[in-house]
Amino acid sequence: MKRRGRKDSPNNAIESPIIYDLIGNFQNKSILDLGCGDASFGKELLKQGAQFYTGIEGSKQMVGSANLNLANENGMIHHETMESYTYPTKKYDIVTSRFAIHYVSDVDLLFQNVHKTLKDHGKFVFSVQHPLTTSSFISKQSGDKRGNWIVVDLREGTPKRGHFTNDEEFSRRLRIPVVLVFYCTK
Repeated sequence: MKRRGRKDSPNNAIESPIIYDLIGNFQNKSILDLGCGDASFGKELLKQGAQFYTGIEGSKQMVGSANLNLANENGMIHHETMESYTYPTKKYDIVTSRFAIHYVSDVDLLFQNVHKTLKDHGKFVFSVQHPLTTSSFISKQSGDKRGNWIVVDLREGTPKRGHFTNDEEFSRRLRIPVVLVFYCTK
């Protein structure tokens, strides 16, 4: 959590601005967040005008943190996995998942469940770890701050300087893509 909580972490400086941009207007919307972790994202959404937030989380410890984060907020947490959760029909305006779907073994079934639970014209916005960071162990041999990468042919977003606290971290994040974000509508 300490590493993830840094302002310059890829979650905060690269992925989060893209997620918010793709979600767009979430005022008075009902949101389902798959793999919600400590639900800090849900707390932010509710504070900024979301109507209701539901988080799904498989980790008992994260559910405890999530319930603390949502105390006195219009939201709830289910201690279930994305696979075990019973998806209600046409209940949510927006379904999100941040850096969690790449752990699901049956993604087709998950996408069917998301389609079922979205209202007509609902949005599904999710991020996964960029396959570049997990596709080869060869580049990992140089340590966590890798200097070489196997290149894939994808179009990635470019980090913006304003989202980082210093030039060094911004420059480091320009070297490789770390996130893929998807936007889907029903």
